[in-house]
Amino acid sequence: MTALLPTRVSLYDFLFEDTLPIDSIFADIGGISIPQARVIIENGIQAIVSGLMAYHQQHGGEAVLKKLFRRSQIKDLRKYNAFNLKTMSAAYQQGHAINDTLFESTEIQKRVCQKLGDQAQLSGNQVRPLLGALSLLCLREIAILADYAQLDAQEIDCWFGLQPQFFQLNRIKNHWDDQTNSSILAYELPNFDSTWHEITGYKQPDVSASKSTQQIPHYAKVIGRTHQATLIKNKSANNNQLIVDNANNSEVLTFAEMANIFLPYQRWLLQLAKISDIYLSRKRLKVAPEPVQAPSRPFVNFGFLDMDKSNAPSNSEAGQSKNPLWKNPVLILLLIVIGGLSIMAVGKYQYKKSQIVDTPTQITKVNRPGIVGDSTLQENTTMKTRKHETIPLK
Repeated sequence: MTALLPTRVSLYDFLFEDTLPIDSIFADIGGISIPQARVIIENGIQAIVSGLMAYHQQHGGEAVLKKLFRRSQIKDLRKYNAFNLKTMSAAYQQGHAINDTLFESTEIQKRVCQKLGDQAQLSGNQVRPLLGALSLLCLREIAILADYAQLDAQEIDCWFGLQPQFFQLNRIKNHWDDQTNSSILAYELPNFDSTWHEITGYKQPDVSASKSTQQIPHYAKVIGRTHQATLIKNKSANNNQLIVDNANNSEVLTFAEMANIFLPYQRWLLQLAKISDIYLSRKRLKVAPEPVQAPSRPFVNFGFLDMDKSNAPSNSEAGQSKNPLWKNPVLILLLIVIGGLSIMAVGKYQYKKSQIVDTPTQITKVNRPGIVGDSTLQENTTMKTRKHETIPLK
């Protein structure tokens, strides 16, 4: 059984690990030290996630998709397929517009900047453009993740509804629930500061106690499989990808068990977690030049484990593409080419046919000498012969 940690669908965990390589460029663009940049990034991510949750709580998942993830600033920033000084400069110049939308008022922005400035020993005016750049960069990363997983508004609502249990997670004392009691975290992630909710206005709902997941239910076994390399039992991989394989190489993809964390066994949620893991393993925010080709969309292979498909009718069409056949760009291009060639052939045929009809034909009558004279001579000879005929006597 291949298990993914539930924290792979945590916005806070994802952004914290994803932004680890940006300290130096973030410090250069703001003219601050690297330790100050680290403080602003760590605490700024908490403020941004809290502001995003407050925005979702007020406007819903549809507004998050249309007014945040599809904003022009995020679309422009997504044109950069690598992270470097040019990418950070674009985020630094366009970030103020994102903060105006993400946070409800300028007063909230001032309070957030003031708190970050106190933590990093900077003024609020120095922090404000850095917070805008960080907000734009974080929202771009979440937008890419949601786009790769092809989440709709309803799934965004469900995804964001799972976040409060990650806010309350004690990351210092939380350990893996097994005999070895191994630590679940490959990096030091600070506990989420709940006082950010008081500034952003997010009302955190009560988190119910987690349900027992000692045995994987039957419907979870037909969700799919993955061809992840076999790892050491109950331990993370050497490259810090938090995936465990609990042996037998059964290739069942599921969520691992964590204390105080409960995630439903839903196909799109497992796909989101797997794509998040693949995305983080690529380290997209490490300093690098712009690639020649854009990175490909992560592919998650979900083959069915149950031979009896009647037990899982909802998953029978999971392997098919969400887009219908008539929206396939290759098929559309092929039809356009064939149609264009057919029109050209018909037009050429009609043009040639019109040329043949419109051209006048000249019929020339050839008089061969001697033919007329010969016929006249023959006629005269016949008449002369008739004149010399003798009339017989009766």
